[in-house]
Parts: sequence; structure tokens; C-alpha cells
Amino acid sequence: MAELRRVDPKILVPNPNNPRSSIGSLEELRKLALNIKAIGILHPPAVRELEDGRLMIVAGHRRAQGAIYAGLPEIDVYVGDQSDDLDALAAVSENFVRLDMTEPEQWNSVTRLREELGYTDPQVCSALMVTPTYLKRLSLLAKLHPPILDAIALGRGPDDRQRKILAQASLEEQRDAWAETYAESVEDGEDPAEYRLKAKDPKDTVAWEALARNLEQREWYARNARFGDDLARRHNIVWMEDLFAEPGTDSRYTLDATAYAAAQQDWLDNERPERSIVLTTDEYGYIRAPEGFITMGT
Repeated sequence: MAELRRVDPKILVPNPNNPRSSIGSLEELRKLALNIKAIGILHPPAVRELEDGRLMIVAGHRRAQGAIYAGLPEIDVYVGDQSDDLDALAAVSENFVRLDMTEPEQWNSVTRLREELGYTDPQVCSALMVTPTYLKRLSLLAKLHPPILDAIALGRGPDDRQRKILAQASLEEQRDAWAETYAESVEDGEDPAEYRLKAKDPKDTVAWEALARNLEQREWYARNARFGDDLARRHNIVWMEDLFAEPGTDSRYTLDATAYAAAQQDWLDNERPERSIVLTTDEYGYIRAPEGFITMGT
């Protein structure tokens, strides 16, 4: 059972597994402190009593820091006896639902809930109030070069389409493209592949469209194919899911243009009428006349 206890906020111990790596800027903390001075803390922080008697924050690190900054000698806290697993879930859930974390922070938290604490995706979605699709989109972060993650955390990351293109490239390909982009922006001896955007310089941004174009691979969608699943399996086509497709559409695609073309040709050979003629086009999209035929304009 949780009990309400009044304590000095300075004695509260931060949770070493707090999913939020920062409580925000000094200006944000000042605004929170002014708000606390005006109306108090509406939702007391949740804490857990450790074996040595100290109180560790489970949820409410920013509120505790805001109270200290506001000079409050005492605040109310809820003292519970939940387990480490519930501590982690509560801390992540509060930051997801009540105060947006950066996407890399969200992904790190989800990874910990999955891998260290054994939560299933349905449990994570339910606790964090996110959809399975959002969780899948978030998983793209695991496929991005670390400096790109830093840019996303700063709010200067690629849009959804560009992010998908980047995530389709290997980490090595992303690293090489990043190094090429910032080859002239680093000091002698520094690795351009590890260049990080300067947090205090809002003009330090990335030409994401150019970077994405450099790494783009063309997708071949199932919805545009004439062949079905049988031919797809016969040609070893492995469909991937476009997480940014409109709901209700067939979002499956492959990057294997050779297999896709072979399956299309297989379908065409089996389905076209006897004695019919297959017309091809040149590199500019104009129809090539088969041998013995001529094209006529109108």
C-alpha cells in the first residue's frame, strides 16, 4: 500500500535507471519552479524506500528538481513498495504519457523493458499508451547511425520518409555517407563519420534530402505486382512492411528488383493470351517495335 509522506525534496535519491537522461534546460526548470510556487505540486512524486531507509524516486524527477529550485522545504511524496520491474515501467510510462521524451530515449527505454525486464510488446504498448505501429516505427532507431540519433534528439532529424530510407541502408553505408557529408567540417585528426551537430547552434543542420537520396534504394510494392504469393515464394521474395504507409493499404515491399522482375515475367508468361506480343520500352519509356512491326503516330 502506498502512503503519503511529507519530506525534504533534497533527500530524495534519483533512480539510476531513469529513462530520461536530462530534466530539461535551466529555463524549463525555472518555468516549472515558478508554476510549483504558484499552485504547488498537483501530483506528488512516487518514491520507493530502499533497504537503507533512503527514498528513491520512481516517477517525478522533474517535479522533485522543480521543488528544490523553487526553494520548497518539504513536499508530499507517495511511498510505495513496488518491485524494480514496476519501478522501470512506471518511470518510462510517466515520461511517455505526461512529458515527451526524445525518441532515442523512448527507444532505449523500450529496449530495456523488453530485454532486461522481459515485457512483451503488447504489455509495453498497453503501459505506454502507444500503438504497435508506433512501436515498430520507433524500432527504426536501432538501424540508424549514432550521430543521426543525436540529431533526432535535438529535434533536427529527418522526416518520416527520409528516416525510412536511411534505416534501409546498412550502418556502414550510413557511416560512409555521413563521413562524406562532414569531411570538410571537422578538425584535423577528427573522424567525420562521428561528427555531432552542435546543440547550441540551431543553424547546424543536415541536408537530409540529399543524404537520403545518396542512400535511397527503390522499393517494389506487392500492391503493384500482378503475381501472387505463390510466385513470390517461388522467386524467394521476402516482403518487408512499409511502416509509414496509409492504413488499409498493402504496405509490403521488396528491395530485390531482380526477383520482383522475374516473378512478374513468370506471371506474364503464364497469363498472356496465345500469339500475343510483349512490348518493351526503351530507357526513355518509348515503346520498342518488335521485329517486323513499325509504330505509327496519330
